[in-house]
Amino acid sequence: MKDLSHSTALSLLQSHPIAMLLIDGNDKIQGFNNAFAALLGEAAATLQGASPADGLVTSLLGPGTLINWIMPDGDERWLTVEACTVDTDPGMTARFYQDVTEKLRLRNERDSLQAALKEQALRNEQLPGLLSRYGIEVSLEPLVSRSRRYDSPLSLVCISIDSSHDRDKAVTKISYLLKDQTRWADLVGCTDGHDFILILQETTQGSALQLVDKLATRITQMNNSAEHPIHACYGITECRKNDDVDSMLDRAEAALTDARQSDSGTVIATEA
Repeated sequence: MKDLSHSTALSLLQSHPIAMLLIDGNDKIQGFNNAFAALLGEAAATLQGASPADGLVTSLLGPGTLINWIMPDGDERWLTVEACTVDTDPGMTARFYQDVTEKLRLRNERDSLQAALKEQALRNEQLPGLLSRYGIEVSLEPLVSRSRRYDSPLSLVCISIDSSHDRDKAVTKISYLLKDQTRWADLVGCTDGHDFILILQETTQGSALQLVDKLATRITQMNNSAEHPIHACYGITECRKNDDVDSMLDRAEAALTDARQSDSGTVIATEA
């Protein structure tokens, strides 16, 4: 760029949308452009020759590259800051401020939306009180790691139900039953195919079998007074030393598939 006249350079600085503040080697304010004056409003008229230590612009001179600034009208702004020395005037420092409030707002909205979508993905759409298949996988991962590290028991129960009448109504009934019969530490999920998955923490396969016996008894009691009975089968497995989420779920679901191919009410437990 060819040399600019003093008036041209000054005009460019004054019209630039990025706020600029000049401070000399004695920490005195020597100048600022119109964008910086807009940050301070009427108080900007008193800045020339003032010391930043006087308090008016103290927060704009703090450390860091992102500053929270309250405008004269009370509006909150977020500003990025860059500082550089002026080559032609040793000791002079120029500080540039760019308003990134809108960018941060959009980023926060994006992050909130992503968090909401993730939370939505974790939950079953039809049964919000239960986890989705994805939610089960996400929840199971740290529990499998913990079980392997501390050799603590962890079991999975997969349940498939069949009703000759209203399957959605049957799914809702069983979901209530599972929430009622499991502990607060247990997790209950439902897949898109309406198979239920129970994550039973600190539970051996033997204890999981006892829970399944209780569930089967309760379903039988429900069927005694129901016009359309519900039939269920179960696949059970316990976490092994070399398990990960996929291997444990695959084993439990394979056991459930075997149970489906047998008579209704069958319980298949994998070998420990």
